[in-house]
Amino acid sequence: MIKNYLLIALRNLLKNKNYVIINTLGLGIAMACCLTAYILVAFNIEFDDFHDDEKVSNIFRVHSHVVINGSDFRQAVSTPSPVGPMAAEDIAGIKSFVRFAGSQGGGASVSYINEATQTNNTFGEYITYADSAFFDFFDFPLIAGDHKAFKSLHSIFLSKRIAEKYFGDEDPIGKVLTLSFARGVVKKATVGGVLDKVPVNNSLYIPMLMRFEHFKEMRALDQSPWGDWNVPATFFELEDPKKANELASYFDKYLPQRNEAFKEQVVEKVTLEPFKSKIDPTTLTWSYVNNMIEIEPLLVFIILASMIMLIACFNLTNTSISMLAYRLKEIGVRKSLGANKRQITTQFLLETVIMALLALMAGYLMSTIIVPEFTAMWDLPYGIKDLSSLNLTMTLLLLVVITAVLAGIYPALVSSKLNTTTLLKGKVQIRGSNFITRSLVSIQFAISVMVLIGGVVFIQNAKFQENIDFGYQKDQLMLVDIKSEKEYEALAAKARLNPKVQEVGATEHQIGYSTYPNPISFQGEEVEVRHLEFGENYFESMNFSFIQGRPLDHSKANDFNEGAVVSRQFLKTLNIQGDPIGQYVTIRERKKKIVGVIEDFVDNVFRSKEPEPYIFYATVGERWRNMIVRAEAKDLAEINDYLEQQWKQMYPTKPYSSHFQEDILLAESNQTNGNLKKIFLFLTILGGLLSASGIYSLASLNIARRTKELGIRKALGATMQSILVLLNKEFVNILVIAGLLGSVGGYYGTAWILDLIYAFHIPIKLTPVVLSAFTIFLIGMATTSITIYRGARANPADTLRNE
Repeated sequence: MIKNYLLIALRNLLKNKNYVIINTLGLGIAMACCLTAYILVAFNIEFDDFHDDEKVSNIFRVHSHVVINGSDFRQAVSTPSPVGPMAAEDIAGIKSFVRFAGSQGGGASVSYINEATQTNNTFGEYITYADSAFFDFFDFPLIAGDHKAFKSLHSIFLSKRIAEKYFGDEDPIGKVLTLSFARGVVKKATVGGVLDKVPVNNSLYIPMLMRFEHFKEMRALDQSPWGDWNVPATFFELEDPKKANELASYFDKYLPQRNEAFKEQVVEKVTLEPFKSKIDPTTLTWSYVNNMIEIEPLLVFIILASMIMLIACFNLTNTSISMLAYRLKEIGVRKSLGANKRQITTQFLLETVIMALLALMAGYLMSTIIVPEFTAMWDLPYGIKDLSSLNLTMTLLLLVVITAVLAGIYPALVSSKLNTTTLLKGKVQIRGSNFITRSLVSIQFAISVMVLIGGVVFIQNAKFQENIDFGYQKDQLMLVDIKSEKEYEALAAKARLNPKVQEVGATEHQIGYSTYPNPISFQGEEVEVRHLEFGENYFESMNFSFIQGRPLDHSKANDFNEGAVVSRQFLKTLNIQGDPIGQYVTIRERKKKIVGVIEDFVDNVFRSKEPEPYIFYATVGERWRNMIVRAEAKDLAEINDYLEQQWKQMYPTKPYSSHFQEDILLAESNQTNGNLKKIFLFLTILGGLLSASGIYSLASLNIARRTKELGIRKALGATMQSILVLLNKEFVNILVIAGLLGSVGGYYGTAWILDLIYAFHIPIKLTPVVLSAFTIFLIGMATTSITIYRGARANPADTLRNE
C-alpha cells in the first residue's frame, strides 16, 4: 500500500514539474532561513557540549552575588585571586582549583622572529591566563605538543589559528615568542602546545594561554588583589557535587576581607554552580567566562524565519488547492474503487511530505551559502559543520513534519470530503477563494508588508544615528593604542611636529570605548555613575563644552590627587544643589573635589537615550592606554598614515593600532543596522515573490471557475476594463486587509526590535509604513491584473461552445 501511495505521489509530481519547481525553491529558501536561525539556537543548546559531561561533573564555578547601590542585585563569575588557593587549603571537600582570566588594557604585542628567514611576525593579541591544573580540569585536545608542558611557568599554548598566523607550516613547539605588555613589561614564552579547533560556543575562549602567575604580575598596580575589580573566574573540583551548597556557605569567611577592600560593590553571598549550568545574562556584571547568546536576538531571528516559513507554507497550500481542480476525477475514481477519507488524506499529505523533502534538500544546499554569509555578517565563526549531527537531523525531520502539516493538511482534508457521485459527473468545482484561502493570502502579504517596513526603518535608523549630536566633535578625533607612558611621550612628540595636528592627549579610558560603572557617594547617598580615568591634556584634546568651572590640569598635584570633572547629568543624579564647584564626592574612600562641569554627551547608542552621569579624574602614566589626536576630519586619515610610519620607525617589533572615534561610536550600530537592513530586504523580496505566487494561483483558479461567466459577459458587451474591475474587487479587499494588518504589525514589531537593540534610535513615522503597504499592494494588484487580463482575453465563442 505504501508503495502504491509513493508511486501515485511521484507520478503526480512529475506531471506537474512547474508546480514542483516553484514550491521546491520557495520552500527551500524558507527552510534555509530556518536553518540559519537554528544556527543561533543551536549555539545555545549545544553550549559547552565540547566538554565531556563526566570530565566536568565535579567542577563548579564560583558566582559572587553583588549588591550595588544597596538594592541592585547582580552576579559576577569571579572571585579575588587569593580565594582559589585559600579555599582549596581551608575547606574540606575541595580537591583543587583553577583560576582563569584574560587580557585587559589592550592585551599584549606578540612577536616571533624567524632567524632563518629574518622575518618578524608581530601582532596585538588577547592573552588568557590559568593555573597549572587547567588541563587537568578541562579537555582541550592538542594537535602538537604536550599538556604537561603547561606545568612550566614560561610555557604558552596557542590556538590552531594563532599558531598558523605566526608560524605558518613551521613546527611551533619549542619556538620562543616575545610578549610586550603594558607598563613596559616584556616576557619570553616557549610554545608548549597547539590546541585543536575549539568551538566558539564554549565557556573558555583561548587564543593564547599563559600561566596565571603572569596575570598576577600584570595586575600588581596600586591596590591589593582583594580590591582589584579585574578578578578571575575561579573553578573548583569537588569531592562530592551534592555538597556544593554546603561548601559554598564556608566562603562567607572571605567576604569581610573582600568587602572591606572593595566597598563600592558588596558581595552578599557566594554560590557554587555546576560548570555547565546556564548563566542569566541579564544579571551578569563581570566575567571572563563566555556566555550564550541573549534571548532577545534569538527571538528576532526565530520570528523572522517563522514568518518566511509561513509565507512559503501558505503559498504551497494555495497552489495545492489550485492543482486540486485538475485532479477531481482522479479523486472520484479512487473513491469509487473504495478509497476512504483517511486514505485520500494520506495520499495528499504524502505528496506534501515528498515536496517538503525535496525542499529540504534544496534548502540544505542553499544554507551552505546563506549560513556562512549570515555568520560572517555578525562575526560569528560558527556554522553547520559545528552542529551536533543528531540535533541537526532531528531538527530537519521536525521541519519537514511542520511544513507538511501546515501546508498540506487543508488541501488533504478538502480532497477527502468531496462527494464521489458529483466528482464523477464533473459537477464539482473548486472555488477560487473562500475564507481560509483569502486569509492565507492576506497573511502572506501582511508579512511581506511587515518585513518591508523593517528594512526601510533600519535604513533610516542608520542615517539617523550617523547624524546624532554626540555633544562633541567625534569626527575630529582619533585614538592610537599605547602600552606605556614612554610610548605615549615618544609618539606624542612626533604627532606635535605635524602641523595638521591640533591637540594630543592621553587617557586610560575613553567615551564610547571603555568607560565603566561604579558607585560614588555624596552626603551619605551612594549612586552608580560612569567613570573615566584620563591622562595628560585630555580635555584640551576632546574639546568638551564646559558649562561651569575649568578643565582639570593633570600636571598639578592638587588636581591630580583630588580634582574631578563631572557632567551636567551627574549633578542631577546626585542631587547636587547650588554651585557644584568645590563640592566633594567620595570614590573608594577617596575624596574628589569638583573643579568643572561639562555639557552632557552621548556615549553609547545601545545603552541609554537619556544622558548618563559621568565623572572624570586623573590616573598615573603607567595606566595610559590611548593617545588622543584631534584634527580636522578631512586630515585624520593622512595623520594616521603619518603616525603609523613614525611608530614603525620607533617600534619596528610592535604592531600599530588606531581607531577613529566615529568608528568607535558607530561601528557596531552601523554593522547591526546594515545587517538587519540586508536581512529585511532579502526577506521582503522572498516574501513578495512567494506572496505573488500565492495570489497568482488564487486568481488563476478564479478565472478557471468563472470562464463561462466571463464569456457571457463579453458576449453581452462587457468591456475589458469592467471585467478587470469586477474580478479585482475581491483581491482589492484581500490586499487592503493585508496592508492594514501588515502596517500595524510592522509598526509595532519594528518598534519592538529597535527598542530591543537600541536605546537611541529613530522614532518610527507613518510615511515608511504607508509607502511599504502601498508598494506591496501594487505588487499584488499587478499580479492579479495580469492573470485576470490573460483570462479575460479569451474568445467567448471558445468558452461558450459547449453550452
